[in-house]
Amino acid sequence: MIAILGEALIDLIGGEGKDDQPCFYHYAGGCALNAATAAARLESDVLYIGRLSADMFGKQMQSYFRANNVKLIDEFCDVTENSMIGFAKLDEHGAASYVFYSEGTTVTKLGVQDITRVLNSHPEIAYLHVGSVSIALEDSGNKILDALRTTKNLPFVFFDPNVRPTVIQDFDSYRKRVLEIVKLSSLVKLSHEDLALIYPDRSIEEGVQAILDLGASQVILTKGKDGLQWCTNNGLDVSVPAIDNPIVDTVGAGDTVSGAILTYLEEHSIGRGDSITEAQAKEAMEFAALAAAVTTSRKGANPPKRSEVGSVR
Repeated sequence: MIAILGEALIDLIGGEGKDDQPCFYHYAGGCALNAATAAARLESDVLYIGRLSADMFGKQMQSYFRANNVKLIDEFCDVTENSMIGFAKLDEHGAASYVFYSEGTTVTKLGVQDITRVLNSHPEIAYLHVGSVSIALEDSGNKILDALRTTKNLPFVFFDPNVRPTVIQDFDSYRKRVLEIVKLSSLVKLSHEDLALIYPDRSIEEGVQAILDLGASQVILTKGKDGLQWCTNNGLDVSVPAIDNPIVDTVGAGDTVSGAILTYLEEHSIGRGDSITEAQAKEAMEFAALAAAVTTSRKGANPPKRSEVGSVR
């Protein structure tokens, strides 16, 4: 099973409505929700670890998860806290910038014991995805770090920092937290922009090596139109190009890559401590690039179903 820990929220994406008036369209979103949806639509067994509000947005997200065959923790549903909201603005290339409203929401109220109890009571969890805004926020980020440190028999940790400067209050504290999570991770997936923010005084190559030196056995670097690169601590370095297709927007593309990579790892039983071959890394990235291309070809975070990308089994 793949478990996804982190933020589920509502994305309000700017657009035009009736008579060309500006408006916001609301979508279920967030790094964790998108990655969970991507993996589940690719036919993985997925569990979401997070609180979901009883408010109208929380109800919307619960329905969305269930419609996409993502399992939920019953006691974390219909809680009293409000849902987290993110406002997104798209540029002329379809790239999104965000502002988040998070204080006192479901994302910040998930406790260390809540997380460890789920992880320790579900031995079938073989992969754990963590990342993004829930790590950037001091409260939730420190709780997730503490939970990872105290969980017995930690599974394969897939870490996607997806650095969001607009929600980081203290970048030094954030960077320390990110690097501590890297030490507990089996695979770190990040963009070249993320790497430049975490290691501003190092080249991309030096930043990747620094992450490997901290203890992560594998790094996947996403490079936009330049494709994907997979590096390991035993010297593997393989790249694949991106798929050249018309882009509507990039919302959810990185999370789709995460969901596809997790699906590939699960289907090929590549777990914690296992090595990946060059052929497997290339195949996994090609699968992920195809899935991401489908997502970017349509509006919002709308990952593909398995029938849209084929099989790697």
